[in-house]
Amino acid sequence: MLLASTLTLASCGTFLARGISNYSNHDYYTGTQTNIELLTSHNREGYDAYATVVCWVTIVCPAVAIVTLPVDMVVDTALLPVDAMN
Repeated sequence: MLLASTLTLASCGTFLARGISNYSNHDYYTGTQTNIELLTSHNREGYDAYATVVCWVTIVCPAVAIVTLPVDMVVDTALLPVDAMN
């Protein structure tokens, strides 16, 4: 159960960036940049900037985003060839 929950939380920025919603519009390191944008609302305006406010209000979201940032960097590095081909 603990392993399943850890794997679910791992690389949440990658899931946001590469998921159905396509939260990020970056070419490389999309998961890492999505985590940073979620924490800082950098390059976001309008309703997209509210995601940062909601994230910080929940208290759990910033902790998860910071903890999963190294995992997102590793996953994004492994997916560099895929990103380069797209």
